[in-house]
Amino acid sequence: MSDDYKFDPMVRLLKPELEEIIKNKDWKNLKEIISFWQPPEIADLFREIEPRERVVILRLLPKDFQQEVFSYLDSDMQENLLKNLSNDDIKSIIEELEPDDRTELFEEMPPDLTRKMINLLSSDERKRSLQLLGYPEKSVGRLMTPDYIAVQNSWTIEKTIEYIRNFGKDVETINMIYVVDEQWHLLDDISIKKLILAHPSQTIESLMDKSVVFLTANTDQEEAIKIFEKYDLLSLPITDEGRHLLGIVTFDDILDAVREEQTEDFTKFSGIQSHDIDLDFITRIKDVPMMQIFKARISWLVALLIMDFVTGGIIQGFQDTIAKYVVLVSFLPVLVDTAGNAGAQSATLVIRALAMGTIQMKDWFSLIVRELFISTLLGLVMGAGISIMGFVRGKSLSITIVVIISMFINVIIGSLIGILLPFIFTKLKKDPATASTPLITSLADIIGTAIYLGIAYLFLIR
Repeated sequence: MSDDYKFDPMVRLLKPELEEIIKNKDWKNLKEIISFWQPPEIADLFREIEPRERVVILRLLPKDFQQEVFSYLDSDMQENLLKNLSNDDIKSIIEELEPDDRTELFEEMPPDLTRKMINLLSSDERKRSLQLLGYPEKSVGRLMTPDYIAVQNSWTIEKTIEYIRNFGKDVETINMIYVVDEQWHLLDDISIKKLILAHPSQTIESLMDKSVVFLTANTDQEEAIKIFEKYDLLSLPITDEGRHLLGIVTFDDILDAVREEQTEDFTKFSGIQSHDIDLDFITRIKDVPMMQIFKARISWLVALLIMDFVTGGIIQGFQDTIAKYVVLVSFLPVLVDTAGNAGAQSATLVIRALAMGTIQMKDWFSLIVRELFISTLLGLVMGAGISIMGFVRGKSLSITIVVIISMFINVIIGSLIGILLPFIFTKLKKDPATASTPLITSLADIIGTAIYLGIAYLFLIR
């Protein structure tokens, strides 16, 4: 289900010829042509041809190649294929999928199709799949694979290497070897390089430093992402609460999780309800049903519209001030926009730092103090900048003073809103990215308008 490759123009170039071959049912020639293609290229071909033709081509592929091609397709295309394949074809594909890829597939398919696929699995594979599906959504348990190399600390290097030769071909990675005791408690991890360079008569225990980094299966995927980044890992062992080794999460799986988290955060920053849209489709919006996009966007727009009504109410409340000094209206957009932009900057920095784990909830007060100092400097600079417009457009010292003070205060308030909202959402156990740019700018509009017109009333009317 990866989208980390670029579309191959060769596929589009050969499409007419391939369609003609399919139309003539020249399966031998078709099989010969695609036998030289890589899975991503065949997946690109599937995006260019009709659904019934995909089924034909998939059946022409070798059994072990089918699941590779299948894993590169998006969820809608996978669902369409599964509905048109025989039970035997479905079984051969899903049993060859890596357990973590299979779990992701089951999560994305309709419940009736998922039940059908689970029932087609062998008893052992069914047990593994149900176990993975039992972990909370967004936990590392959903990403882990039980295919890894585990050895005991009493083994010699010679015995370990022989074991890897016999069983290593079926595992996800052999870059790291995991050491367990007889009760399957995780003791350590050893790199394959360290293993190869050791003397055959040495024991595994002699190579152990007992500094293994691991997580429990219920840990959130975001925490796993931080661990991978911090320790520069290629794989990470996953245990239960009793430190029994359950599986591993590999770098490619965590990279998919990173990509999904970033896409989700991006939609939230834009005020889009990401749970209403399959994140696989965000970069291919032409494939998403229009009503899905409508539902994902409408809720925030309605909420922000209501907030804009509040801004309108504030303006209406100062209509006498505005009527007497109409020029005040010309400064309103730049004042509130600058405050919103300052808040968006602050929020972006905090949300990213929270995601990276470089700041914690306990740091909120010290960050507010820092932001107060920074925003004061920003407010002074922006106040000086708008003073020129105040003199030229306002043609009055009093109006210029109002504009400068308003800009100064609005930049500080907007910045503090941007700092505080991510912490508030985190405290409420919500994604801090929910403190999106539209929300911050709307709050800045309301507060900034009230501050500006309030200052204008105090200086010019009273």
